[in-house]
Amino acid sequence: MKNNLLLGTNNTGKLKEFIFYLKHFNLFSEYELLNLNKFNNIGEPTEDGKTFEENCEIKSKYFLDKTNTLVLCDDSGFVINKLNNYPGIKTAREAKKLGGEQKVIDFIFSKFKNLSYIDATFFCSICILGNNQRYQVSGYIPGFIIKDKRGNNGFGYDPYFIPSTNNKTFAEMNEKQKLLNSHRYEAFKKLSNQILQDN
Repeated sequence: MKNNLLLGTNNTGKLKEFIFYLKHFNLFSEYELLNLNKFNNIGEPTEDGKTFEENCEIKSKYFLDKTNTLVLCDDSGFVINKLNNYPGIKTAREAKKLGGEQKVIDFIFSKFKNLSYIDATFFCSICILGNNQRYQVSGYIPGFIIKDKRGNNGFGYDPYFIPSTNNKTFAEMNEKQKLLNSHRYEAFKKLSNQILQDN
């Protein structure tokens, strides 16, 4: 019987990326991947951590307690250094609160009226937690936030972020190009190295 790995997200874009990276780095290939739909009334954790690392650990602990299954969670977002690291861990919540990603971008640029792009960094923290396993890593990509969206691929803030190594937004890249140049890729690469060191 196969071991299970629960992918702890309701975000379909993230779920798709989790599956890609696990295959790309050949991680947990002997495991059956489960998503949250497999469990009834599982609820959601209260993300009250102060950092991406704390929040992804909170999520992993919550889903491990609820399912007794090895779980992978992430917490991700972007920070504007010139705005005291806003929106940071509230990246997704700010979009809900203000009425969408464009509203968050408009708010940021209202603070910098003469700029067409602003330095930003995208972060991703991953936590894998089980009864006998624990891995936690973080990756990041520096770049720029732009005022008006460009591109139709990806999800979330992908149309507004240009990594410093490129001149396209994540949403203008083809799927594979984005997947191999993102903050989540950097985090999974570290995860792969950590697991290899342990085995």
